[in-house]
Amino acid sequence: MKRNPLCGRNFEYFSEDPYQAGKLSAAYIRGIQSQGVSACVKHFAVNNQEERRMSIDTIVDERTLREIYLTAFEIAIKEGDVKTVMSSYNKLNGDYTNEHRHLMQEILREEFGFDGVVVTDWGGSNDRVKGLIAGNELEMPTANGETVQDIIKAVQTGVIEEEILDTAVDRLLELMLTTNEALARDKATIDVKGHHAFAEKVAEESIVLLKNEAIFCR
Repeated sequence: MKRNPLCGRNFEYFSEDPYQAGKLSAAYIRGIQSQGVSACVKHFAVNNQEERRMSIDTIVDERTLREIYLTAFEIAIKEGDVKTVMSSYNKLNGDYTNEHRHLMQEILREEFGFDGVVVTDWGGSNDRVKGLIAGNELEMPTANGETVQDIIKAVQTGVIEEEILDTAVDRLLELMLTTNEALARDKATIDVKGHHAFAEKVAEESIVLLKNEAIFCR
């Protein structure tokens, strides 16, 4: 939600209104995924500012959480049938979102019916095992195998039931199998220099110069 003018990422958000943001997201997702690729909604949830966004603890009561912050995600998931959801960096009422059982399991999985893949924001995994238990399948970017060892140890010591790992792997394989065709089919070449030149032209023609004239200060 566009809740803070200093957020820094308002250009990534659709609206201040949860219903409008949800409807726009769902339509956007359906368009993307009609081409055989996966859309990803982010950042789940209550990510409202850049300042300390990787550590801030956002305190939100349940009614506000649902009426303002989760409504757009619910519409995007139910009506857009999105394949992936990205967890946010911040904490929610004391727990990091990708480790938050209430947010990830009770709301996202059980209430919203999401059965796709949850991916961390880049570098947003704090405890890989807790994240996996909460239902966060994919850590990005790679940790070069370090957290893989954490998962193996957790399974061997009984911290994670093997069924939880099996479910995560099944979801990842489903995502891969349903998007591979588009990857193999798309052999289009991209005119990188041409795209950069066009983007530069658009930026130059979008510049607005503001000049103060006849301003009287009292």
